[in-house]
Amino acid sequence: MLRRPEDYFRLALGVALLVLLLKALAYEAGGGAGLLSDAAESLVNALTAILGLYGTLLAHQPRDPEHPYGHGKVDSLLSGLQALLIAGATGFLAYAILHGNFRPLAVEGFYQAYLYEAAAIALNASLSFTFWRAAKRFHSQLLKAESLHLLGDGLTSLLVVAGLGAVQLGLPPVIDKGIGLVLVSFMGYGAFQLLRETGQTLLDAQDPRLLARLVEILQKHRRPEWIDIHNVRIQRYGVSLHIDGHITFPWYWSLQEAHTALKGVEEVLRRELHRPVEFFWHMDPCEPSCCTYCLIAECPHRQRPFEQEIPFTPEKLFLNQKGLPQETRRR
Repeated sequence: MLRRPEDYFRLALGVALLVLLLKALAYEAGGGAGLLSDAAESLVNALTAILGLYGTLLAHQPRDPEHPYGHGKVDSLLSGLQALLIAGATGFLAYAILHGNFRPLAVEGFYQAYLYEAAAIALNASLSFTFWRAAKRFHSQLLKAESLHLLGDGLTSLLVVAGLGAVQLGLPPVIDKGIGLVLVSFMGYGAFQLLRETGQTLLDAQDPRLLARLVEILQKHRRPEWIDIHNVRIQRYGVSLHIDGHITFPWYWSLQEAHTALKGVEEVLRRELHRPVEFFWHMDPCEPSCCTYCLIAECPHRQRPFEQEIPFTPEKLFLNQKGLPQETRRR
C-alpha cells in the first residue's frame, strides 16, 4: 500500500531498475547511438531515484537543535548532486557517440528492440500517471516533478523508436546518431536547469511565481483588519516553506484579538498553498498615516479620511515599508 511519498519513490526505484534492464536488452538487440543514449538515461534515472529516496527520507526528519529549520534543504543539495551526475553522463555519452564507441546498428534485431522499448514506455507512462495522482493527493512538488520526468523519459523512448523505424525504412543511419545527440542535448539542458534551480533555492533567491501566488491568495481573501502587509520573505526547505513578514492591525486591539486575526491569515495561506508552511510574523500597530488606506469603515479612532485602497502586489509585499511604495507616491 502506497501511503507516503517515500513509498512512491521506492516504487520508482524498482521500476527504474526494470526499465534499465529492458533498455539495456533493447540496445543489445538493436545497437545504435539512440538506444545507447536511452539506456544511459535510464541508468541515470535509477541513480537519481536512489538519491531521491534518500533525500525524501532525510528531508522529512523533524527539526532538532542542530537543524532548527528542519532538513528540507537536503532536497536541494541532492538535486544539485543529481544535476552533476546527469551532466557527467551527458559528457560521456556525447564523447562515445561522436567517436563511434557504441554497438553498430543491427537491423535484424530491431523488432526485438521495439518490444523491449514498448514495455519500457508502458511502464514509464503508467508510473507517470500514478505519480501525478499522488502529487495531487499529497500536494507534493517532488512527486509532480518525478511524474513529468517519467513522462519525458517515455517521450524520448518514442523518439528513439521513430529513429529506428526511419533507418529500417531506408533512411541513412546518421539519423540514429543525430537522435542520440539530440537526447544527450536534452539531458544536458535538464541538468543545467536543475542545477540553476537548486542554486536559487540554496541561495534563498526570490521565486516570483511563489510570491505572485501569495499575493493572489491574500488579495482574494483580504479582510479589512489586514491594514497593511509588507517586508515578506519566503524561504524554501524542500516541500516546506518558511514565510515571515510584517502585518499591521488596529492599534486599539487587545493582544488576543490580534493573535486570533493573525492565525486567520496563516490558516488561509496554509489552506491555499497546499504544503507545509512555518510562519514568523511581526505585528505592527496602525498609525495615523494608515487611515488614508485603512478599509475598516466604522473605525472609532480614525484620524484622517480614507483616500484609496492599496492592493497587495509583489512589490508591496516585498518592500519594508508601510503604505504605498515611494515611486507610486511621487506619481
